[in-house]
Amino acid sequence: MTLEIDGTLVLAGAGNMGGALLAGWLERGLDPKRVMVQDPGPPMAMATLLAKHGIVSMPVLTLKEPPAAILMAVKPQVMEEVFPPLAKQAGPQTLVISIAAGRTIASFERHLADGAAVVRTMPNTPASVARGITGCAANAHVTATQRALCDTLLQAIGAVVWVENESQIDAVTA
Repeated sequence: MTLEIDGTLVLAGAGNMGGALLAGWLERGLDPKRVMVQDPGPPMAMATLLAKHGIVSMPVLTLKEPPAAILMAVKPQVMEEVFPPLAKQAGPQTLVISIAAGRTIASFERHLADGAAVVRTMPNTPASVARGITGCAANAHVTATQRALCDTLLQAIGAVVWVENESQIDAVTA
């Protein structure tokens, strides 16, 4: 089964978790031309994977059209530096997915236009080897189609569990 995305997927951060996601997407047949990576210095293993698939890692992205999804896989302490420029790339249909520990849905919404779709996720450690469980919580603007896209993307690292309230995420991954 080929993983298909209608539009561009932006991955911010190609470290352990971002790298595991990207590797899983590519293994599932995602067209590398659909992926843009924002990471000024990916680890050697990820740089090799990016080069193998012709994916360029850039420090800052400027897109011609809004992406289908932006997945934030950077350390929480650099989120305020990395996310605001990416938030400007988001359009009304863009899904923003965070895997940053401790970053709430509200912390992303404040950089986005009203009505933006945001999903907060928290994968557990086995996700780095595609055997994890990821807890997800969505804001009220996430559509059924966007939820399905989030499932598809996150299943590259294991099972996905949705909770009604983002305060329940930690219990899923414990």
